[in-house]
Amino acid sequence: MKIIEKIWDLISRWLFEVVAVLGLLIMLIIAFGNVLSRYLLPVSWAFTEELTCGLFILVSMLGAALAVRDGKAMGISLLTDLLPQRFQKYVTIVQAIFTGLFGYLLLEYGIGMVKSELRLKMKTAALGWPEAIFGSFVPIGGAALIIASVCLVIKSIKEIKAKHDKKEANE
Repeated sequence: MKIIEKIWDLISRWLFEVVAVLGLLIMLIIAFGNVLSRYLLPVSWAFTEELTCGLFILVSMLGAALAVRDGKAMGISLLTDLLPQRFQKYVTIVQAIFTGLFGYLLLEYGIGMVKSELRLKMKTAALGWPEAIFGSFVPIGGAALIIASVCLVIKSIKEIKAKHDKKEANE
């Protein structure tokens, strides 16, 4: 199991973070180029909105998956902070399960959306690219959330088990 965790850690860190950083870099370059074009030339690049919006979805989903995987996703801690320390990990597990279910809904809806875009042969307005390219970012993000949620649940269960084993050893 440790080998699988190390492989997943390497893949998720490398793949998710590199793709997210590249996406942000491309968004920055395109948006900056568009601003320069508008001020230096009287022309605006029409394709920038398509690319930046599509990449924003991908980057946001991968960032959310990384945050979930590390247990750093935003949550309402008002109630969980009031709970005793021993119950807080259980709440984390429940939250991860619901996040995984949300990821499943995104995956299922996203696949249906991409199928529809492919069936209707939808194209983007400025670039003329298939809409399914940008639409595929939704199920990719859903799958990433599912995987990240499973990793968080496994990590939390191991921490609970380790704490329980340590407590039994002290008794």
